[in-house]
Amino acid sequence: MKKRTRQMTAILVAAAMSLTACGGGKPAKTAAPAAAGSSGGAQTEAAPAAPAITLIAAHVNNGESSFHYGMTQFKEKLEELSGGTMTVEIHPNGELGGDESELIEKVASNTVDVIVVSPGDLSNAVPQVDFLALPFLYTSIDHWKKCISDEKVGGYFADFVDQAGSFKALAYYMCGIRSVFCTEPINSLADMNGKKIRVKSSENVVKIWSALGGQPTSLAYNEVYSGLQNNVIDAAENDIANIMSMKFYEPAPNVTLTQHDYATRYLVMGASKYNSLTDDQKAWVDEAAEYSASLQWEYDEKYADECRARLEEEGVTFIQVDTSQWVAPVEPILKEIADKLGVAQGYQGILDMK
Repeated sequence: MKKRTRQMTAILVAAAMSLTACGGGKPAKTAAPAAAGSSGGAQTEAAPAAPAITLIAAHVNNGESSFHYGMTQFKEKLEELSGGTMTVEIHPNGELGGDESELIEKVASNTVDVIVVSPGDLSNAVPQVDFLALPFLYTSIDHWKKCISDEKVGGYFADFVDQAGSFKALAYYMCGIRSVFCTEPINSLADMNGKKIRVKSSENVVKIWSALGGQPTSLAYNEVYSGLQNNVIDAAENDIANIMSMKFYEPAPNVTLTQHDYATRYLVMGASKYNSLTDDQKAWVDEAAEYSASLQWEYDEKYADECRARLEEEGVTFIQVDTSQWVAPVEPILKEIADKLGVAQGYQGILDMK
């Protein structure tokens, strides 16, 4: 991935062109040459050969998600590049593993080849990448894209994945932009004081939200709706698409646009499977993965816009805040965590690209 970060700009341009050129159709099939010794005359097109390699891919989201769209683009591009000798069998909806931790185990046992996984879940095997799961790292979506496409950040953190030995980092996927949703409006950082907010169970994340004045709790995800409804918690945080799909807006109709997490996901492949491929096959996988990421980003952003429009129709209030007030108390903690995880160089890369 480190090498391929140099190619991201070119891939983004090529991807954009592919969405408009010739209606996005697939290349026409060509007839196979006649077998040696066959007679002349009319010939029929030979049936395509079965793929020599089928990669098993899985994710936990549904078939309408940006994860599924990205994997579909990966499959189609890999088939194109390999001339049909490689393909991908995609399993959405947690069919092969109910959560990302289970999918990681499936990759380690070689029963699944390719997955989409969060840095937080991957951090059990690769502790350094947990840094990418922290809030308030990026100032905008363009800042995130710039960082994740650059060797100093994207390549830097991908190297930790590759060097750990069990996984090959293929590309970075996007998973929305996370903000705070709440039962009562949070109009400023001062309003955050004393609010009971559900966050993921992570020492580092808890430390950050405590510094912002909140009272973090690690309530189970399937209890968030009832927790908001019954005043067990005052707020939680997630991306717009999940706020809509889980109907969190019903008990919490206020979304404070902290936009604290441009949620990063890894598209990874089992290292043993990747290393079993020929050099040509590896190159096809690499190119197809990066190509799919560029389209997945675009799809994810558009889907988020659609979800926001639907939430506004449902009467949800979106609250703009001065995020610089939120970042100031967090920056010393981010530096502390970066030093603890041994990723100060990567964090400095993020700061340098603001």
